[in-house]
Amino acid sequence: MHAARGRGFAQWTAKSPDQANPRPLAAWAPRAALLLIALQSSASGAEGTAASVLATLRELGRESATVHTLRARFVQEKHVSIVRDVLRSSGTFVLDKRGRIAWDVAEPDAVRIVIRKDGVFAGGKRVAGGADDTAKFSPLPMLEGLNEIFAGVSEQTAKSFDVTLLDRDRLRLKPRSQRLADWVASIEITLGPAPRVPVHVKLDEPSGDRTEITFRDVEVNPKLDDAAFAP
Repeated sequence: MHAARGRGFAQWTAKSPDQANPRPLAAWAPRAALLLIALQSSASGAEGTAASVLATLRELGRESATVHTLRARFVQEKHVSIVRDVLRSSGTFVLDKRGRIAWDVAEPDAVRIVIRKDGVFAGGKRVAGGADDTAKFSPLPMLEGLNEIFAGVSEQTAKSFDVTLLDRDRLRLKPRSQRLADWVASIEITLGPAPRVPVHVKLDEPSGDRTEITFRDVEVNPKLDDAAFAP
């Protein structure tokens, strides 16, 4: 398997920001940011989840509650089932649990993606959200809650996912709702040391494609001002 010079994380930005449209943005969302749909989907609840799993999620939730901001480097690899190429991208990531995330992709092509409650911005221009967003499908509702998963898991996670504890540091999440299952078959999360935020996320898609995101040099609760989330 060899690495292709693909856009990976930012592949939907193949066009310039002023040419962007909901279709490529929607295609990017399930690969790098779909994790949050759990918080937006109408799942049936955590009924049927083993008591031991709920106890572990409750403990992880207490750890997650101490996380307010994050800063990290990331590497994303997109494995496409029908080809041998791996689409690889990397850069830096900052998060504010109040609903702000910024991804600065450095390679293979530089692009800044900012996700806030007032919209999604790429290259300094709004590409989704806002009063003029009339698209039938907008990824913004999915993207807004992304921070909850990246900042850790909790008992709330079991309301949208069937949770399996693979070992002390790894969990597998399978969506309860068909809406989410249409986008992702399962999510495997590897947690780091306290406060137990994800350091590796693997997304398996129904098509057989796979996306893996690794976070390195994770800094918990750095001081981030508004400029860190400017488009």
